[in-house]
Amino acid sequence: MVKKKILIFGATGQIGRHLIRKLTKNNYKVICQTRNLHKAIFLKTSGSIGYIDIKETKIFDYEKVTGLVDNADIVINLIGILFESGKINTFEKIHTLFPKFLSEICKNKNKHLIHISSLGVENASDSKYAVSKSEGENKIFENLPSATILKPSIVYSVNDSFTTRFMSLLNFFPIFPLYYGGKTKFAPIHASDLTDIIFHAVENDIRGKKIETVGPKVLTFLEILNILSKCINKKKIIFAFTTFSR
Repeated sequence: MVKKKILIFGATGQIGRHLIRKLTKNNYKVICQTRNLHKAIFLKTSGSIGYIDIKETKIFDYEKVTGLVDNADIVINLIGILFESGKINTFEKIHTLFPKFLSEICKNKNKHLIHISSLGVENASDSKYAVSKSEGENKIFENLPSATILKPSIVYSVNDSFTTRFMSLLNFFPIFPLYYGGKTKFAPIHASDLTDIIFHAVENDIRGKKIETVGPKVLTFLEILNILSKCINKKKIIFAFTTFSR
């Protein structure tokens, strides 16, 4: 028996795949938004049979997105990027304008919104990524004070985009530049642990809160890169310590 219908934006990412398994296992029906139906068809095998629907639509298509939201009980936004590319995948459009757009629709349709942001973005005014994330949070609460915002640090898993990208860079470059001397601190959380927190918010109907979601250990960026270097057997990586200022 289906408990509720949950619409997920960004379902094909690492968090989405873990979340689909968790939700469908617990009798939630999941509606997965995707830009490309053919590339997302693998999601059909990510959870319980009959509990997963895949819908193709662009995230700024008002009529289609409104229709998807209208057919769901809860909306979860997992969409985020680490790097900008092209005219569409910019920090402003993905992290600020889309959350604003989605929260307006959820308000009009009286739907609960759970949004995944990032830890500490409100204190990093010299980062376009952080500023866009922080502004996205503000726009959501302006439109929908009942929304729930989860703020993880680095999210990792066996095939996440963060660690795999940096392992590729470390493997390719003998010298690696570090922002602020590599002293920036993170509290990495595994995708499955973040999924458990999202599920807890769903099950307990948590609303109107910003929740920091962190892992058990605090690491500097330099420590993370050293760990990744060991994973690819790069023992002689040379790090150039560079401090950037405005």
